[in-house]
Amino acid sequence: MEDEKIYVFDAYGTLFDVDHACKEMAIQLGNNWEKLSSIWRQKQLEYSWLYNSMSKYVSFWQITKDSLEYAMNSLSMNSAKIKNELLDLYFKISAFEEVEEVLKKIKKNKIKTTILSNGSYDMLNSAVKNSKFDELISGIISVDECKKFKPHRDVYQLVIDKFNINKKKCIFFSSNCWDIHGASNFGFKTIWVNRKKLGDEYLPGIVDLQVNNLNEFLQKNHIL
Repeated sequence: MEDEKIYVFDAYGTLFDVDHACKEMAIQLGNNWEKLSSIWRQKQLEYSWLYNSMSKYVSFWQITKDSLEYAMNSLSMNSAKIKNELLDLYFKISAFEEVEEVLKKIKKNKIKTTILSNGSYDMLNSAVKNSKFDELISGIISVDECKKFKPHRDVYQLVIDKFNINKKKCIFFSSNCWDIHGASNFGFKTIWVNRKKLGDEYLPGIVDLQVNNLNEFLQKNHIL
């Protein structure tokens, strides 16, 4: 395993569309759907960082529920029915359209892949099953294993422990720039999948390559 390369993928925002649930309920939510999705996602991330700073841990599913509660309250939405429907959709989150074909090409070229995510195992297994990626992903690693959230170093170490592989052989993909910096600071090579065309962060670590989507990574690198 020491000489074998592995592609390590973040899940939410990288493989799976975090706006999926609110998009699916755009009619019920009206003009607020984008704002709700944005607040929900931002609060989800903030809570994970705050739990880290407090040396506390709950599952990412609990954080996802609490974040939605906050987002809905901030927009004066109080429908239990809508909340439950949004959570159900998030649990069955859909992948971005190019992901399946990219994963198939990677597998064809015999490159190992794993998901490394803040998501709990029940969330990740549901997302992978819903998108029919079961045969395309070599492994799933949840922060449930170390009970810390990204960008804590213990999270990235989980890949090394599971696959017994050198850090330099790990190519880490994320749509979250802060996550890219965390992985780079740990020692991974990094690919920032900058789907929303945001600016770089001022944090330790570097972006080794920036692309707009996973197809662009394959085209730029001529690897597959």
